[in-house]
Amino acid sequence: MKHLTIYTQRYSHLLEDFAVHAQANGWITMFKTGRASGLFFINCRYGHSRTAFAKGLLALLADITIQENPIYQHSPKLQAIAHDLHKTPLYDAEFKCLNRFLKHSRALHLEGYTTFRMSDYREKLDTMSYTLIKKLKFNQQD
Repeated sequence: MKHLTIYTQRYSHLLEDFAVHAQANGWITMFKTGRASGLFFINCRYGHSRTAFAKGLLALLADITIQENPIYQHSPKLQAIAHDLHKTPLYDAEFKCLNRFLKHSRALHLEGYTTFRMSDYREKLDTMSYTLIKKLKFNQQD
């Protein structure tokens, strides 16, 4: 079992929901939750060989990435389209990167990870939104 502390500033409700789900499925054992220096944190242990935990964590990170994008924030339809990225090689590559990160780190800041380590994923979301906007404008001109 490996120790991990997950931090967040803005997504405490998502992190709590994830932790409850992960603990109910046996992916993690929670030790401590709380707030420190304005950050909500969960201190847990997980089976480092378990892919279910990493898949669940990546889904959480992908949700946060979508919520961080102003175009996707207010449109459930666009969010559903963005979730289609889960079936792509890009998502598989993000999964491998997260696994590498988890092997070497004992702390994960959700907003920091999505900002700095998921840049390809964020870029793909931007490209998708730009393409959708262009299609909408093109259809309005017809």
